[in-house]
Amino acid sequence: MKLDIFARALGVASLFSRDLTVPNLPNDKLMEWGETEATKIFDQDLSSCDKCRQALDLGKKFALKNRDLTPRLLVKLCQKYNFTADCDTWQGDVITRGGKGKHAANVMTLLDPYGDDGQAVCAEFVKIKGKAACKYPDTPKFDISSWWPAKPQNPNIPKSEGKTFNAAHVSDFHIDLRYTIGAEADCDKGMCCTPVVENKKAKAAGLSPLVPAQKQGTYKCDSPEVLLDKGMQSVGTLAAVKDFEFAIFTGDMVSHDLDEWLSFAHTFQSEEECYYLMKKHLKDVPMYPTFGNHDSYPYAQLAQNKSGYAGDFTWNAELSAALWQDFGWIDEETEKQAAHTYGSFAVTTKRGLRVISVDSNFWYKANLYNWWNISDPDPSGTFKWIVSELLECEKKGQKAWLLAHVPTGTAAAATPWSAEIMRQIIVRFSPHVLASVFYGHTHADQFTVYYDGESDKDIVSEESALQIGWIVQSLTPMNNYNPGWRYYEVDTKTFEIMDSRNYYTKLNETFDFDMRYGKNVTTNGFEHLEYPAHTPQNMTWEFEYSARDAYDPDHTWPKNAPLNGTFWHRAARNIVTRANQTQLYYDHYYRKSPFVKQDCDGKCVKNLYCSFVTSTNDQLARCKKLKEIPHME
Repeated sequence: MKLDIFARALGVASLFSRDLTVPNLPNDKLMEWGETEATKIFDQDLSSCDKCRQALDLGKKFALKNRDLTPRLLVKLCQKYNFTADCDTWQGDVITRGGKGKHAANVMTLLDPYGDDGQAVCAEFVKIKGKAACKYPDTPKFDISSWWPAKPQNPNIPKSEGKTFNAAHVSDFHIDLRYTIGAEADCDKGMCCTPVVENKKAKAAGLSPLVPAQKQGTYKCDSPEVLLDKGMQSVGTLAAVKDFEFAIFTGDMVSHDLDEWLSFAHTFQSEEECYYLMKKHLKDVPMYPTFGNHDSYPYAQLAQNKSGYAGDFTWNAELSAALWQDFGWIDEETEKQAAHTYGSFAVTTKRGLRVISVDSNFWYKANLYNWWNISDPDPSGTFKWIVSELLECEKKGQKAWLLAHVPTGTAAAATPWSAEIMRQIIVRFSPHVLASVFYGHTHADQFTVYYDGESDKDIVSEESALQIGWIVQSLTPMNNYNPGWRYYEVDTKTFEIMDSRNYYTKLNETFDFDMRYGKNVTTNGFEHLEYPAHTPQNMTWEFEYSARDAYDPDHTWPKNAPLNGTFWHRAARNIVTRANQTQLYYDHYYRKSPFVKQDCDGKCVKNLYCSFVTSTNDQLARCKKLKEIPHME
């Protein structure tokens, strides 16, 4: 989330100019010079796009001259031109003490301001009077067919023997080390349920807190340690009963806190706490994790080796991989691999499944390092590494799972060019090598279907459905969800998913107030909801639903068939055409929290359709322009 970083960091640099030499001056004089040149740009009678590109050009020249001083200039210009209402909160001390400002300056030294780099940055991050400064450049048409041979016509595919094993999937813990019982849970801004936030209007009316943070978690807050402990306890308890052979974790351990409260120590402590909770409750069950966009410091940042700045981030892969190896989740060879491939790694399970874990920060929009040299399809080498792993599996007749945090479609949180590369890779190796793809990130219980083509209306069909992207629900309740997790029943030979069985806890039942009976009241002129007292219940975890049962309401899907792309294409068709299935989907989306969306109208249904059938930004943009949902064959 937090996709306005460039607007606050690099976008604040809508500053700079062509054919200009930065003078040799003392820092204070150089600051004055930079501010003067920026003012000249803003005062010109030019289009917003031209101003933005000139600003980036000046930013690049300034950063190449004095990279350490650049963050201070960004803050000063933010304050002068009111780029955001909270320059101090979001940019002040943080940006000048080596947070994102340092990395914005690094990226400025690499950008091509007048090429696609500059246009993309100005389109995505720089808003002038509420509108993007530039139009997005066309997504590069990458031909990566040279990365692999032709797709086999008759691949050697393992045959099912009708047997299954079980594997757990958890995601998005977002532990909040500063979670404080009784703190304001309905705050104005920042991370609610922490000591420093407030609801100003409620406080002025004598209501502080308006909604107190609860002992075991609250819907607008990240997870207290006790919630995650009990959540993983429920996984561990069922692991013993269902004999889980392994588990996967698709990222995000660190809280959604303001940048000013994040640090290297906070980030690694959060990650360490989460890994220990996994090990504590799973015991000898291996966990195969991947990093989320919050599992880095500064938030979402990760530099490619060829950028020259990768050394700032090696600590995370090295420390985490050492811990994974110490816990027995990976061996020494895999630890070395992860330490040298940005935390990505691949392991083979005891049954022969290849699990490929990828750090999706190399396609996440908020990573500033993804915005230079966008004409290069693989600046980090991560995509070619994935392909090499899948080609080796193809050669051996081995099946694979692909794990990542950020989905390529759905919320368009990936950069357009990277999402297209991932789509091509997934299509090339599905379904004969890739048995399934797994994501987290959205906190919702969702899915996306990959089709053999570009997923426009003419090829969205059962026949073209190749692969399913499972987007797992979060353990954090943040954004009004009940915490949840799932396990998969997996075919022992094909490694396809035969069923997904989902569990959740009714968080509101642990509250000391009853959310079901809120009434509107006015206190000292302040209107708010007032809730009656409630005796808090112990947190219990319940079975929620089986995907096979829920999304095959007419029982037309063969019992021995996997929940593959075709199954989920049919499920999507039912969800967008049958009101009861639409509502059931939203019940699962929120895990039956008090905030479940009701009465999905035509626009809502179309958005659902687009989330199901698109796997890139361009596909999603085209889909949203449709006047009506095409017939789904």
